[in-house]
Amino acid sequence: MISFKILPIEEIQVEVLKEKRNIQSFPKTIDFPFPEYYKKLVTLIKTTEISSEAILFNAVEAVNENKEFVLLDYWCFAGNGQGDRWFLDRTGDIFFYDHDYDEKLEPMNISFEQWMQMAFVVKQLDLYFDEHEDVSEPVRQKFYTALDTIHPGLSKVYPFTV
Repeated sequence: MISFKILPIEEIQVEVLKEKRNIQSFPKTIDFPFPEYYKKLVTLIKTTEISSEAILFNAVEAVNENKEFVLLDYWCFAGNGQGDRWFLDRTGDIFFYDHDYDEKLEPMNISFEQWMQMAFVVKQLDLYFDEHEDVSEPVRQKFYTALDTIHPGLSKVYPFTV
């Protein structure tokens, strides 16, 4: 039986920064109040697939992604390879955009750091699924409990079916 581990931000940073790249910066013309942790991290990485539902864009790719969206109060920072996107708002809160339902962004009620923890919990579920080809109800419940440990109620707003 799997036990989901919620990684501390420091461990996540070490994992993500394993493959460093040339330091990039955001163009000076971009006026967005990025959370400091986000800004520091994405200027040091290549675009990185953390899990099946979380591909974190580097600074350059994030700028290019945001040219597609004319949302002045939101910043697209990640996707999932299926057209869905993850956004930050000006206060640092995370929102989910489902490409099948264009109307609005769904609030996740978490910070960027909590999103990173969520992405690494999803990665653990991905590895479990790859090995077992099925997610039993007890594993599903442990997954949702891990999400709620990151932030109470996160399992209720998590946008994917497990």
